[in-house]
Amino acid sequence: MPIKSLIVVLITLIISGETFGQNFHKEKISRNMYYQIGLGPSMMYADNAGSIRNFENLIRPSFSMAGGKKILPFLDLRATVSYQYYQSQSRDYFGNRVVEIWSILDKAVETHSNVVFMDIMPIIHLMPFQNHALRRKIDLYGGAGLGFVASINQEYRLKNEHLFKENKVRTSVYVPLRGGISYKLGLYSDISLEGSLLLTFSDLMVGNDGHNRFNDHYIQGQVVYRRYLDPLRNVY
Repeated sequence: MPIKSLIVVLITLIISGETFGQNFHKEKISRNMYYQIGLGPSMMYADNAGSIRNFENLIRPSFSMAGGKKILPFLDLRATVSYQYYQSQSRDYFGNRVVEIWSILDKAVETHSNVVFMDIMPIIHLMPFQNHALRRKIDLYGGAGLGFVASINQEYRLKNEHLFKENKVRTSVYVPLRGGISYKLGLYSDISLEGSLLLTFSDLMVGNDGHNRFNDHYIQGQVVYRRYLDPLRNVY
């Protein structure tokens, strides 16, 4: 082999070795922080929502953004902000007697809501990992926490056979129950199917109470994209 070709090969091997060594050293530093975004359908258990047992609730969109940090190989701490739109059944869905009682008691017959959630929770992984590069292809996770919800409502009440709109803001503390299954897309990213049950302490989030047995609760199902952040350069 000519000496020039040998030198070129040697330089190429040295550069490749340096690059591999740098990348190996880089991946030894775990990416413990991540962000994620999610999008999917949502529904609500509420007094004017319709029968959840018969799957008659109206399905509406939801969206979420979250940031998390790995505390232990099996434990994250995550903060989430999410949104969902709520639309009740129309007055024609309910019987005349029910609507008449709601009218007398000044309860909302129909409700349209923009609902914003903020919560923080620990997340437990069933497939723990010390380093982002050592994640398994499939992971199951879940957790519970505490949050605050604000529902910006347009509430329609029946008076003299006519619907009148009132703008109300309803708030409550809630307990989020969240879990999912994730798939490793690449070294730095996952995609997940995630479900959330948001249990409020209020039966008046839609301006109507007492018709159902329990408080008002929200349900979300989302496809979630997660990205682990580089601690060295603060890039994605």
